[in-house]
Amino acid sequence: MAPTTSPGQSAPPLPHDFEAWYHDHGTTVYRYVRFRVATREAAEDVTSEVFLKALRSIRRYDHNRASPRTWLLRIARNAVTDHLRALRRRGSLHVSLDRVPDLVADLPSQEERVLRQERIQRLLNGNQTLRAADQEILSLRYGAGLSNGEIAEALDISHNAVAVRLHRALKRLKQAVDGSDEG
Repeated sequence: MAPTTSPGQSAPPLPHDFEAWYHDHGTTVYRYVRFRVATREAAEDVTSEVFLKALRSIRRYDHNRASPRTWLLRIARNAVTDHLRALRRRGSLHVSLDRVPDLVADLPSQEERVLRQERIQRLLNGNQTLRAADQEILSLRYGAGLSNGEIAEALDISHNAVAVRLHRALKRLKQAVDGSDEG
């Protein structure tokens, strides 16, 4: 149970490393989450939830079992799963063009931004058609930007298994995107 404070007391201070964890790993967690959810706002909400959950359970963190980034990404995986499950219940998983402007805002011309938005929309929608395991490994690699070794640690699988799963997931994503272009 979390410690309570009376109205005259201030909240207990953050654990010493937690602020550094947010500084060091917040962008990685956000990018992973952003790759898996439809909007920037949803990614920000889920990322906030990840760090709140981590703070609430900081006493359970064991540095001998996982690095802070790996532990935070495990929490993020669960938070994304919860978020997507809630969306499925409401039936709103499709990604539309107006939901991806944050991923293309840095391109110089309007035409380049529109073309990139369309490509990203096809990729995100194609990603939504993949199995959860494929979505997960692609999100860790291209969303969070993890190396194969870091993915192996996060998923507790071998480096070779990561390479094989990535190859197969990319092949299925290409098929999904190519199939959507034909329709």
